[in-house]
Amino acid sequence: MTKRKRSNPKETAPGTPAAGGEGDPTVHVSSDMLAGSPDVFAPSKDTPAESSAITSDVTPEEAPAPAVETSSAFDEPASASAETPAPTEAPAEPGATEAAITSTPPPPAYQPRPPGIVTPGPSQRRGGSTVALGVVLVVLGLFALLVQFTGFDPGGSWPLFIVIPGLTLLIVGFVSLGTGALIPGAILTVIGLILAYMNATQDWPAWAFAWPLVAPGGVGLGIWLQGLRNHDAQLLRQGRVLMFVALLIFMIAFVIFGTIFRISDTNYGLFGKAALPGLLIVIGFLLLARSIQSNRTS
Repeated sequence: MTKRKRSNPKETAPGTPAAGGEGDPTVHVSSDMLAGSPDVFAPSKDTPAESSAITSDVTPEEAPAPAVETSSAFDEPASASAETPAPTEAPAEPGATEAAITSTPPPPAYQPRPPGIVTPGPSQRRGGSTVALGVVLVVLGLFALLVQFTGFDPGGSWPLFIVIPGLTLLIVGFVSLGTGALIPGAILTVIGLILAYMNATQDWPAWAFAWPLVAPGGVGLGIWLQGLRNHDAQLLRQGRVLMFVALLIFMIAFVIFGTIFRISDTNYGLFGKAALPGLLIVIGFLLLARSIQSNRTS
């Protein structure tokens, strides 16, 4: 396809032109010689024919392999991809991660304790119980001295030996001299009052329907007094709920044992007559309130 000149015996060093233009090793290839060659070696339309001349100053053994040129349509995407760098993710700052870890919000269940309310420890509770017991014993001793020196007959008023310690525990617990004394004081006070009523009327069968007033009634009264002293709305609500449940159980038991079976011969008057209608009204109101609340929530 190409013609190669025979080198002159007096050939000079490669790359040095010979004198007079003879013996020039440069081979000139024109476009007419490459007419039947592939399009790779053909000159482009934008390039003139003169610029397509291939010059070679080295021997065929030292000449590198001809590079295949591609069209400009393939060069433009390659250059565009080379010029446009791939997007890289910004490295995360170490301080941001530490701040995210240290600034985690508290769990939903956590509620800060209101100021001014201190939870007593085991030693404080033990000391408060000792104080309450000591005060109760002192009050009982003073009451016994009063009976001995005044000639007071405690035979008909023996429930006072239960009511007085209960009231003493209530006072001690409410003044905070003894922690946890309100609930035992309320229970003892309720028991003493029930015994005083039964001792005065001889209505001992009333225990069949009076026991709910002790528990959960007395427990609810102690919790309510504790919430009242500490200004705790949750304790106040719990105490009211327990006292209402105790009253409801008492009314149901009274209707069953006091008016239906009549286990006692005591005449309860208006209370005995209005017990059953009142119980029905209370239960009806409870059902209506529950239905209204469920409709609001749904």
